[in-house]
Amino acid sequence: MNGGDEEAGIDRLPIDLLAHIFSLLTCFKDLAQASSVCRKWRQGVKESLGTSEKLSFAGWKMDDDSITRLVMLANGLKELDISRSRWGCQITDHGLYQLSMAKCICNLSSVSMWGSTAITDKGVVQMISKAVSLQHLNIGGTFITDVSLFAIADSCPHLKVQSSVKIIFSMILSSSVQYHVS
Repeated sequence: MNGGDEEAGIDRLPIDLLAHIFSLLTCFKDLAQASSVCRKWRQGVKESLGTSEKLSFAGWKMDDDSITRLVMLANGLKELDISRSRWGCQITDHGLYQLSMAKCICNLSSVSMWGSTAITDKGVVQMISKAVSLQHLNIGGTFITDVSLFAIADSCPHLKVQSSVKIIFSMILSSSVQYHVS
């Protein structure tokens, strides 16, 4: 190099190639550090998130705003894991509401909210009503009620349900209907 007059080799890479390189990083901490190097790298990280088809926040200490910020960039997102872990992701109704506004929500085919005890029917109904392409949904370990189950049944026509779940779901729906009729 001649006294800094020439760009470093990596600085000459086009944004789309940087985005591809950054898409190989699986650690959000690494992506955050890369995005703080310079404007070009920040753009590369944003574009790599834009093409991501799968994001998992399970095991990461993330709040509603952090999750939403990343999901909003992921226009091609198909699979979202916002499951709770002991020290990790802790989504709330507010976060589900924010996620329901993301461009990718209608294209999601898989969502896991396993163990998310801070969510209620209000947040689940808001998000599920816009996630019309869902085929897989994990809501185990939550405290949702039949209100959410009815919303899921109404909003998710493509949902693939295991036979044991179908039986339980039918029992819940029929007992709820009988309860409301009586």
